[in-house]
Amino acid sequence: MAKTDGFRLKDMVAAPFTPFTADGEVNYNILDDYADYIVKTNFTGIFVNGTLGEGLSLTLLERKSLAEGWVRASRGRLQIIVHVGATCVRDSQELARHAEEIGATAIAGLSPSYYKPESEEILVETMSLIAGAAPNTPFYYYDINFFTGLYINIRKFMELAKARIPTLRGLKNSSREIPGSYDCTFVEECQVLVGTDVQYLSYLAHGISGVVVASYLGNLFDDMRRAYQTGDTAKALEHQNIAHKINNIRNKHGGGINVAKAMFKILTGLDAGPVRLPLRSLKADEFNAIRGDLVDAGLTDVSLPTDQ
Repeated sequence: MAKTDGFRLKDMVAAPFTPFTADGEVNYNILDDYADYIVKTNFTGIFVNGTLGEGLSLTLLERKSLAEGWVRASRGRLQIIVHVGATCVRDSQELARHAEEIGATAIAGLSPSYYKPESEEILVETMSLIAGAAPNTPFYYYDINFFTGLYINIRKFMELAKARIPTLRGLKNSSREIPGSYDCTFVEECQVLVGTDVQYLSYLAHGISGVVVASYLGNLFDDMRRAYQTGDTAKALEHQNIAHKINNIRNKHGGGINVAKAMFKILTGLDAGPVRLPLRSLKADEFNAIRGDLVDAGLTDVSLPTDQ
């Protein structure tokens, strides 16, 4: 029996932004306050160096240092899931080994996406090398096909991978495809985590309660989950409608990580700085327009800790 058998992540996982200074360097000084905020808004874990965290725009040293920083800042209060996906398998292996060394709760990895695996079988072989570099740490496959351009039969992959990757515990699916995610729940001991902001209530209706979302949505999504699980579907729908309003404002202004990062500052009061090239940082008038829309919609308090 593998040491990871029976492991499951807790339901509420934040996808934090990587804080940058004005000149584009990683700002480690904010991590303590950021982790405190995440805890106070009912998250139980963080997904480090993922898409919202611009993980693939970071150097290996930065990714390692951030993983270490989040472990320290969490002070044992959060499960730490370190994303180790990269364009180079050996880089992913190095990140996986490091994550295990620093005591990460779990690791996750997307597929290399410049040179793509040509089949589910080759993807399994690739992921087995990455997961094998951290043999005592639970592994989750990260599927975000509209970014990677890798479109696979996800259930077939999970079934094949289960036989090859002893630490495989599940899937983080950000590919906006509910049927495929739901299909994976029929794979033995496969935990599915949803990675899309506007589909959570639909996933709850399919019995999928694990979620990885932007770090300004903790209270809202935790309230939605609790309402649904206690039978108050009307209240759960109210929370999902608020999430849609927030997402609609984000999409109105372009929908990118730069917009989401601006919304984080407006909604939480924490400044994670600009994005890093090749993403475009927003101009002051764009930031103010986003703020105006959130104020007009009455949404500026939805992300504050409940003790404020």
